[in-house]
Amino acid sequence: MNHWAIPKPSVEELLLGCDSLLIAGCGGGGDIVQCVSIMNYAKRLGVKEIALATVSVNWWGTFADGCEVFDLDWFQPAERISEHLVRVLPETELVGGMGKGNVTYEIAMAKTFDVPVYGISLRGGLPGVRDAVQTIVNRHGCQLFICADIGSDAFFSGEETQVCSPLIDAFSVICASDLEIPGVYALNGYGGDAEMHLAHLNRNVGECMRRGGYLGAGGITQQDVADLQKVFDMVGPDDVEQWPQRAAKGELGVFYCKRLWGVERIPAAAVTFYFDPDIICQINPAIQACRGTQTLQQAEDAIWERCGILPETRLALDLPYPMTPQCPDLQQESVK
Repeated sequence: MNHWAIPKPSVEELLLGCDSLLIAGCGGGGDIVQCVSIMNYAKRLGVKEIALATVSVNWWGTFADGCEVFDLDWFQPAERISEHLVRVLPETELVGGMGKGNVTYEIAMAKTFDVPVYGISLRGGLPGVRDAVQTIVNRHGCQLFICADIGSDAFFSGEETQVCSPLIDAFSVICASDLEIPGVYALNGYGGDAEMHLAHLNRNVGECMRRGGYLGAGGITQQDVADLQKVFDMVGPDDVEQWPQRAAKGELGVFYCKRLWGVERIPAAAVTFYFDPDIICQINPAIQACRGTQTLQQAEDAIWERCGILPETRLALDLPYPMTPQCPDLQQESVK
């Protein structure tokens, strides 16, 4: 718990008093790229040492919303630090899994920026993720932890039905809330994950603000846009993670995301909003469900039983579309 007095410090005030910072992608996978604008902001405010991290998963499927949970041994060569933690190097390659040979976001970030980049295993459940985050904090003497997210799903209130990646967000926000050092939740690309209607997101963010959770905001700069493009050039197109960068370039309007529905890309998508993770923990029942779980399966089951939604690790990794016909054409008998 942050235990801040009222008025709570803004994220700018927290960064001005910080020498070493850990920024982690909140939802795993590509969310580490949302650390770029925050990293540049922190450097401008005088933060001397920055480490980046993400929970190592990825969404490979064209027609499915499930993520593959990485084995950290798939990163080679790399610096293996513990069972749940690996340091990804500029020369690291992905040597296993569905995406073998692809440049993941962890690898692209390590190639692009001269900062340590870490991959965290999800296979140890919440205790493993928490242990890995604490290890990074200890290695670098971090004084502040920011988990960087995109879109909307961390503001799940229990009513929304489109949320399809609640679990890794829950683990990350719990870590930001529970560490002994201060923690902050950062939201980029407002609404850009297509997991919540903007009206519902506005309502839930408003509730967080009413409870005292808002810690300020900052905008994506033209330098951020250029730095992000270096990563996207390596990884390739991404409906979700490129949302804030495209907003900052003026690509506003309604766009399809995740193939199924349109989402309005608004100017606020080019802004990073900062919140107290303690308040998000109060609002989000998926986070509450994950507290106290000891394994990944326990967390998956807890979200399903309490919230009635499937976590990203229990959705199909891909679907074999097009399916075979249910009523295939009958073969005509050959004419004698």
